[in-house]
Formats: sequence, structure tokens, C-alpha cells
Amino acid sequence: MENTKMEDSHLQKKHEELRSEWEREENRLKQTVEVIQFNVDKYTEELKTVRAETKELYDNYRSSNPELHNDLVIGLSMQTDIERSLSKNLAALKKPYFGRIDYQEKSSMHLSENHGKGGGVEEEQKEESFFSLYIGKNGVSKSSTEIIVIDWRAPVASVYYDSDIGESSYLSPYKDPIYISLNLKRTFEISNSTLLDYYDTDVIANDEFLTKYLGKNKEVVLGEIIATIQKEQNDIIRDTPWHSVIVQGVAGSGKTTVAMHRISYILYNYKDRLRSDEFYIIGSNKMLLNYITGVLPNLDVYNINQMTLEEFLLSLLDKDFNLKKGKYTLTNTYTKISSTKPDGKETALKRFKGSIYFTKALESYFDKYEHMRLTPETVLYHEKEIYTKTEILEFLKIFYDKPLQEKIDLLNKRLVSKVRLVNEREQQEKEIISIEAKKFKEYFGKKAMKINLMELYHEFLNSLLTKAEYGELAEHIPDAEVIRLLIGGLQQKNIDIYDLAMLTYIKKRLKMSMDFEYVSHIIVDEAQDFGVSVFYVMKQLFKDCTYTIMGDITQNIHYDTGMNDWEALKNEVFSPIKDKFYVLAKSYRNTVEISNYASRVLKHCSFKTYDIEPIIRHGKEVDIIRTDREEQMLHETVRVIDENQRDGYTTLAIICRTIEETRKVYEQLKDKVTLEPLKEDMEEMNFSNGIMVLPIHMTKGLEFDSVILWNPDDNNYEASDGDAKLLYVAITRALHELHIVYRGNLAKLLR
Repeated sequence: MENTKMEDSHLQKKHEELRSEWEREENRLKQTVEVIQFNVDKYTEELKTVRAETKELYDNYRSSNPELHNDLVIGLSMQTDIERSLSKNLAALKKPYFGRIDYQEKSSMHLSENHGKGGGVEEEQKEESFFSLYIGKNGVSKSSTEIIVIDWRAPVASVYYDSDIGESSYLSPYKDPIYISLNLKRTFEISNSTLLDYYDTDVIANDEFLTKYLGKNKEVVLGEIIATIQKEQNDIIRDTPWHSVIVQGVAGSGKTTVAMHRISYILYNYKDRLRSDEFYIIGSNKMLLNYITGVLPNLDVYNINQMTLEEFLLSLLDKDFNLKKGKYTLTNTYTKISSTKPDGKETALKRFKGSIYFTKALESYFDKYEHMRLTPETVLYHEKEIYTKTEILEFLKIFYDKPLQEKIDLLNKRLVSKVRLVNEREQQEKEIISIEAKKFKEYFGKKAMKINLMELYHEFLNSLLTKAEYGELAEHIPDAEVIRLLIGGLQQKNIDIYDLAMLTYIKKRLKMSMDFEYVSHIIVDEAQDFGVSVFYVMKQLFKDCTYTIMGDITQNIHYDTGMNDWEALKNEVFSPIKDKFYVLAKSYRNTVEISNYASRVLKHCSFKTYDIEPIIRHGKEVDIIRTDREEQMLHETVRVIDENQRDGYTTLAIICRTIEETRKVYEQLKDKVTLEPLKEDMEEMNFSNGIMVLPIHMTKGLEFDSVILWNPDDNNYEASDGDAKLLYVAITRALHELHIVYRGNLAKLLR
């Protein structure tokens, strides 16, 4: 009886402690919301004032006072800053923070008195102040000196993502370790300024909060992952920008969101050395780019350049190559965008263009071309050697990365100075010195020589017909028939991204241009879709640039041109010593049932795959629906859509094999269900809530509540590695449900 009373007393005490702690957290949230509301009111008033002042400045500037230009620029800048501060506080109002860490910071290691007296070195740590920090999507300040919510990008916030309870450390902005003892790590569930729940955890990946987040229906924004960033993701986000990172991430591992958060982290912590307008995000299509970059303003990132690879290369070529003026058609290299199958020669051509040997051959050709144009032989003047061949070759070695035009200019200037020096030593008159110097002003060629990039590209391609000129590279150059196919395509005015990359490289090698300046960091999403030749070119274009490269070789839908492993990229383009390679193996997107089904497809493949570790979230089994006629397929598709919408799913996709099939299915379904409009140029479409009909290649990087895979029969998909990758992409787009509707015989890869 006495034991029972003691237990009851203990439970009552525990209950009171929990209730008291809940009340403390509610009060803390209330106080924080009050501060944020005060900030909102303050910034709202400031914005009204600044807008009125800016408008007055603008009106005066336009009417009669151009001297006000600088004041107007300053005013507009102030207005932008206040607008962003207001936006951040409004966003924080409903959910001010998501985490809390309590810790004690240790002082630096110091030595005991035994040190230097014959005794051993003993290390001890002195505990300092206790800290309790709340972490949010945006930092919140009560005043210029009092921060009440820490920004998730702050170095100390990494403790929340990386550390377990107990002894730990984090890195300062200068990468010095700071040692701590972590006492509490708490995750909050807050909505509309109200505390719904909180969880004390050692490892966030295993807590109830993450499971709840993953189980939600998909909205057409990148997920709010800041509260649920995992340690392996956080390592990538917070890695230094002074080297490149390559990330192999399985479908649903959060590659894209990690990349966007990495941009935000870098610009927050290195803003004194890096500017957002020097960052470029390169994607495979416009729809994906619009989708992934839409999250950046919410991550406090503005003015980032975002382009497809085609747009990026064309912007670098600028006036030196014009598609429309040259009447070229830009073709793509997607696997089976149409029903036409490439023959052996076309396949060999694709593989060559995507390989590193294509660019290395181009590099070799222009090394020889440059040598031929400059003729680095000893220069004689008054029968004296004034510029020896050895000196010229040494110069060319030192300035190898300079374009030919600049080398010509520098060599000419150097030679002229040597001629002047000789004449001065011989005490010639100034007029004679000037006349003699002019004779050598263009000795190595004209600085402003005309350059036709396409002509030079054709000359290079023709040189490939004589493989013997390329030494060891010759064994990697395809037969003459394949090269003639490449030349013939260009003559018919067909051009692709690999041709554009080569033209860009030629421009960089030959022409002085500002187009290659001011690029400090490039982020490439779905990187496996581009051949390693493109990355080799980019590394030559931007020597001091670093990269964040995200991809999954299992999802390479450009099987013949893209990357089917990372080896050449890691070892021949980037530095295996300096740069880092990460693997994200956990999939947070698919249910276990969908993930297992995707893995079955990969078991048919011969290429290397990375194991998937699905987060345990169960759902329905994959629904395989066989029909006899196309009318039945349409009927079953409509039925599935109706059921999904009744279940509250907001994003649905009908995924087809080809563009032609996509258009056909859209026309057949549009009068039966409400579909998102299909544009003539599908890349101009935006990912949106509702029902979308899309070809596989347009679904890369996207995810949907439910996916209907349209007619994957053995006519549409062969038992090949390339088709396996396409099916893997389609299957792994589904968050909760996957339906397969087909007629005839199901593709062998899906059996």
C-alpha cells in the first residue's frame, strides 16, 4: 500500500513537472510571437515611410533632377531591405522556431600544472555559461544586441542536426572546434502561433515528428525540411564552399532541397566573400528549375542565376554564335523522346560526345592549333637573339589558361619592349626606336583577329577522321562513319548541348571575353543527365569556380550520353584529394512498398547501383491493372483519379513514355477529368496542384502523391539498362500510391 502511494506520488510529481514545462514553453512561444508582432508593426510603418520617400525621389528624378540618382538607388535598396525583414518576420509569426538546444560550453583545452615538471600532460575543461537556444527558419531579434531565435544557418545550429545528448562539439565560422555538453535537444510542432506538441530526442531521424512530416500529402512547393534535416544532409549543406562537392543521392534522398539549403547556408556565412549574383543553378529543364528555385526567397536567397544547360551555354557564346541567325535547330538527347530508335552509329556517336575523350581531343587539337598560329621560334633582331624559343615556350606554359588573343597581345608587347630595350642600349634616337618597335607590333599576329567558332569546330571534327594525329586518344575516337554522321548533323543545322559546349570551349581558348568572369559557384541538379564532357569543359571555362553537383546515376535517362558512374567525374574532372564525394542512401519519399518495387526493377540491370535505405513508412501495395483495350485503360485511369481525389491527394501524375504518347493520352483524358493544361513546349509548364500528364523525362526531380504509370508493356519498354532507368524514375515519383495501367504483356522489367 505504501509502495502504491509512493508510485502515485511520483507519477503526480512527474505529471506536474511535465505540465509546468509545457506552460513554460507556451509562455516562451507567446513572448516570442509578441516580439515578432512588434517587429512586423515596426517594419510595416518603416516601409510606408520609405516607400513614400522613394516615390517622391523617383518623381523628382524623372521630372527634372538627375542628380537624385544616387539617393534613389540608396532609397530603393533600403526599401528592399525593409521588405525582406518584414517578409521574414511575417513568415516567422506562425512558426517562430522548430528546435531548442540546451548546452554548456567548455573553455579551450588547457594544461595542468604537471606540464613541464616531468609529469604527463593532463587536459581539463572548464564549464562555462549555460545556453538555451531556440532555432528557427529565420533569426529573430528583439534588439540589435538581443537575438531570441537563432537562424538555422548559424554555426551553433549544427548541434541540433548533428549531436546526441552528451559531450559534443561544433565548428566556429573559422572552422575551430567549440566543445560543449549537450543537455537537451527538443523539436517543436507549432502551427498558427500555437504549440501543438514537442519531442525530446537524441536522434531526430527516428522521432515522431519526421514520420508525421513524411506522411503528409504533397503540396507544390519544396518540402519544409529545415526542421527535419538529417545529419548526412547537414554535412553537405554546411561543407565549405572552397572546394567542390559531388553528391550521389538515391531517389527521394533530398538532393535538391539539400542543394538549395546549401546555397542559403553559404551565402549566409560567407557573404563577405561571395555574392549571390555569382551563383548559377543549372538544371535539365525549365519546369524543374522553376520548381526548385521557387523555394529560394523563403530561404532568404535572392538574385541567383538559374538556367537550363542550353541557356547557360548560349549565354556564354553570346554574339559569337546565334541559333536563330544561323538557322540551327537545338536538338535534345533524351532517350526515346520519340518512338524512333537510334541505330548503332547514332549510339556510338552519343557515347563519344558525352565522354571525356571528346573534350580531350578538342583540347589536343587547339594546343596544336595555337602552336601553329604563334610559331614559337627564336626572334632575331640585328642578328641577335632577343626572344628565344625557350623563353616563348616557357611564356606559353605559364599563361596556358589565357585565350589565344591575349597571348598574342602579351607576346607582341613583350617583343616590342625587348626591341625598344636593344635600341636604347645602342643609344638610338627616339623616333628610330618607335619606328623599329612598330615593325614588331603584330609579329605574333593580330590581337583583334576574326574568329568563326563554327568553322573552327568543323575543322576539328574533320581532323578526327585522321585518328592517327591524336596518339593515345585515337583508340577512343569512333570510326570515320560515326564522325561523318556528326558532321552531317551539323551541316543539316542540327545542334545539341555537346556541340554548344565545344563551341564555348573554343571561344574560351581563342577569344578575350568578359563572358567567363564573375562565376564563383555552380550548382548542377540532375547532373547524371549530362555527359562528363560537359563538366570537363566547364572546369576549363571557370578555373577558380567551385561546384555543388547533385545526381543519381540510377536515374540517368540519357543512357548513352549521360553518366552511368561517377568515376571519370571524380578522378579526371575534379580532384579526388581536394573535392568531396558524398552518398545519400536514405529515401524519404516513397513508401516501403513503392521503394521495394523500384528495387526489383534495378535487379534486372548490369550497371552499378547504390543501395536504398527507405525510411519505414508503409502504404498500399503497388496496384497493377491489366486491361485488354485502350478504352479500359482510360476507364481505369479515371477511376483511380477519382479515388485519389476522394482520399485528399492534391498532386497526381499520369506518366507516359514519349512526348507523342503524352499528347495522345492528354487528348483522350481531357474531357473525362480536369487536367492541368499541356503546353506546346512542355518545358514552359509549371509544376502545380492537380492532375498532370507528362513524359518521364519531364518528371525528373518532381514528386506526386499518386502516380499512374501509363502502359508499360513490352513494346514500350525493352529489357535494357536504359529502359530500366526510365522505369525507375517513373516509379520513384510516387509518394503514397503507385498504379500501373497497361494492356497486353507487362514489360519484363516490371515482372
